[in-house]
Amino acid sequence: MDFGTLIRKEWGAVSFVVTVIAGLIIVPAAFIFLNKGPAPVNLPQPETSPSVSVSASPSPAASPSASPSASPSPSPSPT
Repeated sequence: MDFGTLIRKEWGAVSFVVTVIAGLIIVPAAFIFLNKGPAPVNLPQPETSPSVSVSASPSPAASPSASPSASPSPSPSPT
């Protein structure tokens, strides 16, 4: 089986392999030339300056209120 016959019969597999090989070359090259490599993540730092904290006054405890609930009305029983 020569190369031409292989491409005609298995063109999907050949195109997949060519695409993967091209990606293995192009993606790292793009990272190198464009300098888009992994960078350290900048996390927000907590403030080190003293801040004034205001203490909240305790709120009165909420009392549970009775909510009206729908009760089923008795249905007449067949006699």
